[in-house]
Amino acid sequence: MKTFSVVSTVFITFLGGCNSSSINLYSDTTMKKNEYNGIKAYRKGQFEAAFNYLKEPVGLGYKSAQYTLAFMFLKGQYLEQSTKLGMGWLGVAREAGVENWSAQYDVFYSAATTQQKQQIDETVALYITKFGVKAQNMTCRRSTSPRRTFGEVKIDCTKHEGSVTEHDIQIIE
Repeated sequence: MKTFSVVSTVFITFLGGCNSSSINLYSDTTMKKNEYNGIKAYRKGQFEAAFNYLKEPVGLGYKSAQYTLAFMFLKGQYLEQSTKLGMGWLGVAREAGVENWSAQYDVFYSAATTQQKQQIDETVALYITKFGVKAQNMTCRRSTSPRRTFGEVKIDCTKHEGSVTEHDIQIIE
């Protein structure tokens, strides 16, 4: 785990003498571009490229990236198929309040066994504590733009200044 202060600057350099090096700070603009490019690559069937674009915004709380990663796990696209991990990401993506996402989650959840539901509940709770809007200091809302990304609802997430913790993304159950 690493703690980062989130600001709109990409790098901050401490002056020499204190034995410090550059600290990478996350740019909200860069993460939004990565999210967009990841979704675009996913729609083209370029799953490895999609994952590479999406992995940072996913971990930092960007909901459309989390939603897309959920289906990469659920369908086994570039990643090993995992209902547990896919439902974990779909569960945390539901924080965006998109009715369709919640409905999809509910359909998949209702088809799960009792044991699977317990694993899904635990995974969603864990992901919310690590990658949820509060944990990642995010605000997400539907875009007010009439243009929709890929014909779907566009969710605009914004990272606020402050400390966040970066967690590794589990890719294998």
